[in-house]
Amino acid sequence: MSQTLRERRKALLRDEILAATHQLMAERGYAAFSMEELAARVGVSKPTLYNQFPTKEDLVATMAMQLMERTFAQVEAASEASPLQRLLTFLHTSVRLQIEHRTCAMQLWLPEIIDLLERHPRSQDYLARIDARLVATIEEAIAVGEIDPSVDVASVVRIFNALNISPSIGWISVSGEPDPERLADTVVAVFRQGLAPQGT
Repeated sequence: MSQTLRERRKALLRDEILAATHQLMAERGYAAFSMEELAARVGVSKPTLYNQFPTKEDLVATMAMQLMERTFAQVEAASEASPLQRLLTFLHTSVRLQIEHRTCAMQLWLPEIIDLLERHPRSQDYLARIDARLVATIEEAIAVGEIDPSVDVASVVRIFNALNISPSIGWISVSGEPDPERLADTVVAVFRQGLAPQGT
């Protein structure tokens, strides 16, 4: 069923608010920006903003889920790829995007944001679905011989997630700025080599 004009306008406003949130978090950080400041940036009243997102927490959780979903969409567009290749593509895309959009990416993995996502009802459900997708893909890769069957799947998920956020927690370095593509290639290589079946 096609959207009405009102529904399309509401969706466009929602996207505009999320884009402005992304910018404000990159510029000022999660704690420093206010809903009043966001409303002014978008050019809407505070009641209009709160009609779309009842709380700042709901807004930031929605933005984080949208960013994760965009990464997954890029991966799932390559549905003909093998299970391991889908995992590696997700990891590569996510790491590269974090480097390219580094300031906002750093904000998303701050302890208070992770805590917010773990407590927020909608994001709890979303994170559980992402976890289930990862587990299913890892199990599929084991079944087709791409991943060592002796590995613990729950541990692989944790390692995958740790590597996924590694660019955001590893900014402090005297070795210079990383090249987004080379860093993504390196993270993917580390993950792939660690999971290779024995004797390959």
